[in-house]
Amino acid sequence: MRLKYDLNIGALYIELSDAAVARTQDIDDNTSVDLDSTDGVVGIEVISVAHPWALNSVLSDYRIPSEDAAQLRAYFQRISGFSGQAPALTIERNAPIRVSV
Repeated sequence: MRLKYDLNIGALYIELSDAAVARTQDIDDNTSVDLDSTDGVVGIEVISVAHPWALNSVLSDYRIPSEDAAQLRAYFQRISGFSGQAPALTIERNAPIRVSV
């Protein structure tokens, strides 16, 4: 799994596979899933990580390897319980990305 974050617009792409994208399924206004020809998940696009996105729906409705699903839950789970929303990201000059939970 590779995470690509665009600092200019706050978009996140979670790449789960190197397969070619056959189609894209919009989950909501902020979340899309790229699928290969066998409906395997190639990647998840989040337009703005500052807004809620449909991780719960993606994990329940699409075939995602259990190891990747566990990592996604760990990355985007709030301490008080999983809300399905991405935590806020704080970007500081000359510093690594810090996830606030």
